[in-house]
Amino acid sequence: MGASGYIGGEAVRILIGHPYVEIVGVTANEHAGKRLDEIHPNLRGFTDLVLTKEPAPAEVTLLSLPHEESMHVVPKLKGKVIDLSGAFRLKSREAFETYYKMAHGAWGEPFVYGIPELHREQIRAAEKVAVGGCFSTAAILSLRPLRDLADGTAIVDGKTGSSGGGNKPGEKTHHPFRAGSFFAYEPFRHRHTPEIEQESGLQVLFQPHSAPMVRGVFTTSYVTLRRPMTDEEIQTHYRKFYQGERFVRVAKGTPNVRNVAGSNFIDLGVAANGVQAIVWAAIDNLIKGGAGQAVQCLNLMSGYEEGTGLMQPGGNP
Repeated sequence: MGASGYIGGEAVRILIGHPYVEIVGVTANEHAGKRLDEIHPNLRGFTDLVLTKEPAPAEVTLLSLPHEESMHVVPKLKGKVIDLSGAFRLKSREAFETYYKMAHGAWGEPFVYGIPELHREQIRAAEKVAVGGCFSTAAILSLRPLRDLADGTAIVDGKTGSSGGGNKPGEKTHHPFRAGSFFAYEPFRHRHTPEIEQESGLQVLFQPHSAPMVRGVFTTSYVTLRRPMTDEEIQTHYRKFYQGERFVRVAKGTPNVRNVAGSNFIDLGVAANGVQAIVWAAIDNLIKGGAGQAVQCLNLMSGYEEGTGLMQPGGNP
């Protein structure tokens, strides 16, 4: 549902090549009645799906809808649900209504938080999963290994490409405004803040920025440690924490969003200088921060190998 958007289109692109999935329907509102490849020309020759307003009966429904729509649609759906909005990510209703500035119309739906690296077994057994947000995924996977080592508030500086604003241009999201621009927005009140705190276990000061790129999220997290650590010690700690995680790559130095674009990987870099630590993370906001992570969850929920359909590397250059 919501297949006409960027993340919805990327979900279709991934699932078209999935060996165990049949897409039985795709929905949109204003584009209902059009062929999907009219909206996403990159899919020409791969699908003849036509967008409808109502969803077809399915074993699993992926929702790429605004959060205010998801909370009303979810209670009506049968089968397993994977929601890519922020409607069901938070455990605190008060936090949701404070940061999203609206009442929640379907509170109490039994959702598991959808970052497989942290909640794999819960996702495997779940009927409903709320996929982690783009900034949130980068920051949470950056900070979670330091939950028991951090002292005080973690500062997260985030940058995102213009595709994070969706395909409907707004005052500060359309290309003429964002191209070549770099600016901060929503200080102290970005809706991913409680999500990052909930899943990292740390108090966070989060400041997002719009960066002059189309795809990608890059976060730099600054953490004070409870004990001094060297570069080698903290890198060893991260590699041990994410040992066996196919989509998490830990390397020396800073990662680059170019190396993860189009892929489901997160690249982490980490450094320490005594009690000060810096963690860098790079993801594709539409894939690991959206559609790819949703398919990762779908694979777990359906009993498939977790990386099925997702093992493409990023582009270079």
